Amino acid sequence: MESATARIMDNLALFGPGPLAAEDDPLPEARDFAGAVAGLVGALADAFDASPFEAYTEDLAWGLVNLFHRRIGRLERDLAETETACRSLIADQDGSEARSVELERASARARALAEHVSEFEAMRDRLADEFAMLTGSLWKPRSGSRKRRPGLTAAVIDAKDFMAARRQRALDAMAPKGPLIGFSGGADWTDADAVFRVLDKLRGRHPDMALAHTAQARGADLIAARWAEIRGVDQVPFRPDFAKHSKAAPFRRNDAMIEAGLEACIIFPGGGITLNLGQKAEKAGLFVLRCGARAP
Repeated sequence: MESATARIMDNLALFGPGPLAAEDDPLPEARDFAGAVAGLVGALADAFDASPFEAYTEDLAWGLVNLFHRRIGRLERDLAETETACRSLIADQDGSEARSVELERASARARALAEHVSEFEAMRDRLADEFAMLTGSLWKPRSGSRKRRPGLTAAVIDAKDFMAARRQRALDAMAPKGPLIGFSGGADWTDADAVFRVLDKLRGRHPDMALAHTAQARGADLIAARWAEIRGVDQVPFRPDFAKHSKAAPFRRNDAMIEAGLEACIIFPGGGITLNLGQKAEKAGLFVLRCGARAP
């Protein structure tokens, strides 16, 4: 019986090694692909100039740009499938080397495909500009949308970071642009006027502020959330993930708030978790404003 190795060697001899996988064939850093395709539309126009084929130039030029646009669509579908595989592999990690290697492989493929998408977008946009110069009208696909996305940065180094970066690009349009101010207080706090006074004063100094709070369903946090709604201030609720962190969830949530980039923190009277946030904020070098009669 023929072995699997023998079949592989026979296929290599007959058909060659085939194309390298995207993750095994990195893009050359110094290569300007957009610059390399520059002039293709103009070359097409020159080829048909002063001939009966000149009537076909605009349609063929549109098709040339669309060729790159369609490739982007296929690459994005491959990327989406690879991201789904990454999510499954992250969930299935059992500490084994085989699972870890599989995840690293899928993550590398996702990064490579994201780079390919970015390069093809740049090439398509270069050709679309040439189409506009040739015809006097903007190139646009006959169906769907033409979108331009920023490429993935080199800082993404593993599957989780890659997935977070993808989500972040989708959220950038909604992300608050001003200083992020942290807020926490006890569930039994009922003095809404005190909360409003402090937050109004702070907003007077930082009109573009956003409010990050600890998302309790009652008490000081609820009052702060209502203040943000009334004043039209962006808010970012940080909820503890008990399913993931169990009893440590509120403290992990406090860590996440600090890591989110707070510029200051307002603390109203509360329990140990509120106290923990204030202490961690001070340790991180943030300005902490303690308010209320029983400042923790």
